[in-house]
Order: sequence, then C-alpha cells, then structure tokens
Amino acid sequence: MFDDSSGMERPADPLESAFATLQTRWGSAAVRLGNGHPVGSSSAVGSAAPAVHGALALAVLPDSHSEAPQLLWDAPVSAVISTGFPDLDAILGPSGLPAEASVVVRGGASSGKTTLALRCVAEAQADGDIVAWLDLGQTFDPVEALGRGVDLRWLLVIRPVDVPEGLALAGALLSGRCLGLLVVDLPARMPARAQDQLRRLVVQARRSGARLVLLEPAALDGTLQAALSRSSGLRLELERRAWLRLGRDVVGQRTRVAVAKNRYGPPGRSVDLDIHYLADGERSMAIHGSAPHDAAAPVAGPAAAEPGWTRPHLVAV
Repeated sequence: MFDDSSGMERPADPLESAFATLQTRWGSAAVRLGNGHPVGSSSAVGSAAPAVHGALALAVLPDSHSEAPQLLWDAPVSAVISTGFPDLDAILGPSGLPAEASVVVRGGASSGKTTLALRCVAEAQADGDIVAWLDLGQTFDPVEALGRGVDLRWLLVIRPVDVPEGLALAGALLSGRCLGLLVVDLPARMPARAQDQLRRLVVQARRSGARLVLLEPAALDGTLQAALSRSSGLRLELERRAWLRLGRDVVGQRTRVAVAKNRYGPPGRSVDLDIHYLADGERSMAIHGSAPHDAAAPVAGPAAAEPGWTRPHLVAV
C-alpha cells in the first residue's frame, strides 16, 4: 500500500529538520542519540540498536556495561550549592540544594528562615549564580544581608506594588533563564489567584534550571500551604528552640530544622542550628565594608550621602 519506490519525492522528516537546525546553531556534537553518539556519526549509523524517535531518544539505552542509575541525591557536586550550614547540608542527601530544586522554608517570626535564605543566596553567589529576591512583604534588610555574606552588587531585589505583579515579574525572569536562584518572601495574606501563580512559578523554575526558595510564614492560609507542599521538592520547617546567651545578653538562638519532605534524599531528619545575631559593630562593619572596588551606580535617597554604602539593585513597579 505504501511504496517508497515510486518517483514521488519523499517529504523531509521533521525530526531530521530539527536535528539540522540544532546542529547549525550549537554544533554537530550538541545533539546526541540515546546511545550517546552524535547524530550522523558512524557509530550512530552502524549501530545495531533500533532507531528511536521522540522523547525516548533522550533516554540512555540499556546495555550490560551500564552503570547503576543515579539517584536524585547522588547529583554531581557541581550541581549542588550549600545552605551555608554544614550540619543541615549533611542531612539533605545531596549535601545541599541541587539544581532545579524547589524549596519551601516554613517558620514563624524569628524562626531563622530569613537567615537561612540569605546564607543560601551568599553560597549561590559564590558559585557564580545570579540571584533575585522577591520582597513581597518589603521587609528585606540589606545590612543583615551584608552581614550574612551577600554581595548586594549582584543581588536583584524586586519590590512590586502587589503580590500578583511581583509573581509575574519573577516568572518573567525565570522564563528568560537569567537566574540561578530566586527567593520569594511570601506575606501572610495572599490573594486567591496567587495559588495558580505560585504553581506556575515552580514549573518555570524547574524548566529554567533555577533553584527556587519560598519563605512561607507560619500564618499562611491552609489551602495555599497545602498547594506549596505538593509542588515543592524539599520542605523545611523551622522552629526556635532556645536562646543563646553570653552572660545576660542574648546573642543568638537555637533553631530546629525538620525535613518534612525531601525528593532529593531521605525525609524525616532534623538538626539544631545555632544562629548568632549580628552585633552593632558587625552591622557597622558590614555597611562600611560593602563599598565596591569600582565606582558604584548613582543611588537616590538618604543612603546616597553615606560613604561606603552600596544599595541593592531595586526594581520598583
């Protein structure tokens, strides 16, 4: 019924056309078959394996010499960043946050979730990532960020008019594949449509290969809390357990971090972290020690007159 021996010209294969386009743009070695050989190579053409098209072509073909499948928590070290707390890294499985991880950090006021997020930002910047902080509650403290090791010159802080606009801006940044880490500081009160926007944000972060950290307040609506729990890959619950004292002075706190959900390693573990507060002298050193070596961009407002101060890049809409 279907005879290819006729004189009719055979239409071009769409898959071959797509391969040709990718090879033209990225090089002949960029596209590989399921057996790992480049398209058009002698090993690919002469292989006895049957031709596989579509999404299955990306899967590695089984053979007797293949290695054991790699678990999610056995990700390459280069694809993992530290949380800034070695004891917490040790119980997460991959020794930190893997690429494309969506993390929910839940805790009340003074639970330490902001400090944990700032340390993740500092570690991501040290790894060369571009980081954005969506400040929906407008509570971002640049001095605290400096004291936790964040380089404000390479931090994009987004302060939108309302929650939907901020989530839309964050989604646009993720779609542009220009971020390595996005931190979203959620307020206690969220509009009804925020649930769908947050779900899309998680999907966009996964597709772009960016890490997403959502700071969830303890008073968040139960429906939205359940939606975040379902869509996240890692859920950490923080609770302050004790104060750290030096004589009569409170110098920090002890926070219990429980791994409530973990797609990248074993869940159910917990660890106590000692978080020390920044002293007045450390905050002053953070301010005056943040001046870049090159000339900073002009800063509007009262902080412009203070020497040595570098305001984070703000996007206010």
